[in-house]
Amino acid sequence: MTAHVAKPRIRMTMRGGQLVPVRNQAYEGGSSGRRMAGKGNVLSGPNMPIAHSLPLLQSRSHNAIRNNPYAGGAKESYVTNLIGTGIKPQWGDAQIQALWDRWVKECDADGIDDFYGLTSLATGSQFEAGEALARFRYRRTSDGLSVPLQVQLIESEHLDPNYNSLLSGRLVKMGIEFDAIGTRTAYHLWRYHPHEQLTAEINRRVPVPADSVVHMYRRTRPGQLRGVPELTSVIVRLYEIDEMQDATLARQKLGQLFGTFVKRKTTADTDDEGPDFGTLVTMPGEAENDPISEFTPGGIHYLEDDEEVSFSTPPDIQSQYTEWLRTELLALAKGAGITYEQLTGDLKGVNYSSIRAGLLEFRRRAEALQAHLIVHQWCRRIAAKWLDVAITSGALRIANYWQRRDDLLAIDWIAPKWAWVDPLKEVTADVMEVRAGFKPRSEAAGERGWSLEQLDAEIDKGNKSAERYSLVLDSDPRTTGKNGALQAAVEALSTEDEENDE
Repeated sequence: MTAHVAKPRIRMTMRGGQLVPVRNQAYEGGSSGRRMAGKGNVLSGPNMPIAHSLPLLQSRSHNAIRNNPYAGGAKESYVTNLIGTGIKPQWGDAQIQALWDRWVKECDADGIDDFYGLTSLATGSQFEAGEALARFRYRRTSDGLSVPLQVQLIESEHLDPNYNSLLSGRLVKMGIEFDAIGTRTAYHLWRYHPHEQLTAEINRRVPVPADSVVHMYRRTRPGQLRGVPELTSVIVRLYEIDEMQDATLARQKLGQLFGTFVKRKTTADTDDEGPDFGTLVTMPGEAENDPISEFTPGGIHYLEDDEEVSFSTPPDIQSQYTEWLRTELLALAKGAGITYEQLTGDLKGVNYSSIRAGLLEFRRRAEALQAHLIVHQWCRRIAAKWLDVAITSGALRIANYWQRRDDLLAIDWIAPKWAWVDPLKEVTADVMEVRAGFKPRSEAAGERGWSLEQLDAEIDKGNKSAERYSLVLDSDPRTTGKNGALQAAVEALSTEDEENDE
């Protein structure tokens, strides 16, 4: 009796008057044929892969940045281009600005960095671990701070991605607690770093109100709760580049070790008139009958009877190594979000136009990260908390503050100005934009690290110094032009007025 085997049903549809299998009309990328078999077939939400892989991804990212110069350089380039000397606020109120400028020097709970140094450290943490965490630390007014508030930056490992629970109807997912409508209400943080190997009695999770925590990470999918390291997509390449470079170096070192191998003839191979090799010569520290365990550069190694030396012959890729490495580094730079030139410092074949085109694309991405990630998630949160504490502690007195709060927090955050290869073109473009009204002087000053009040005060000081020594500066177009023509005209009019008076 033959067993009956059911054949799979093939879905058919009409096309052009004929029945055609539905699979022939599907997207090729959504098929399960030979070319796409086993590729991305596991369906998952935005958080399950992160919860499963984040601890190991962070560990490998930390290790790569510690030991791989390309990874470390990528982090440095990322931070210096996004933050530079600091993304600074223009409050629009001299009293608030002065208090802020005092507080930035004392804001670090560890007492090491200022606010802009903390921002650089947080951005580096976001690149390396995928996210940055900070806690607001409220201080006593007796502590002598200009505003009784400090910021404590902690590593993201304090927030366990595998901690999930249901506490009295409140969902805790990946260490973050939510209320019934999905609003973050608390972060369950380890009291100490979980990898410090402290006992469970000492190191416990502590729920910290969400209002006291700043969580900065780059979200790439809706519903994503945690961030991943920026090197995630190229972490495998990083380690393979290391292995390839080690193998190439070992091959070159081994090639330099080859010396001379002497094989002695046996008695059966020689006759009475044959050559006599005499006494066996050994290398210093080498016993006569010891087997060869290592090579020495230029050494003479004697082989025993019936011994031969053979070497493996791996394919010669030396001529292709440079191009292979360049291709890998191009992919690494793309995955890290920077340019190849920034990653390697290799400017071979680069001209002004090509480097400018590459930098323009990078700077569009950097400006988006500055606005949506650093300013919105980090700077804005800290500035709002600082202003509230300054008012409630009495460090600032502003009438009708709570009615005016939104207007006062409408801050212009100015990032450092991008420096071009040709400073003359850069300054000329700034002058034209300011004179045409496309850019306020405050923004141009802020890009150079000045507040407008500081800049005007310094210019006024310079003008007074110039008057003392009878100098005329061309920074004021009302008194002189770049070629001195306006100055000469003013002097001529003054001379004419003096002659008429006489």
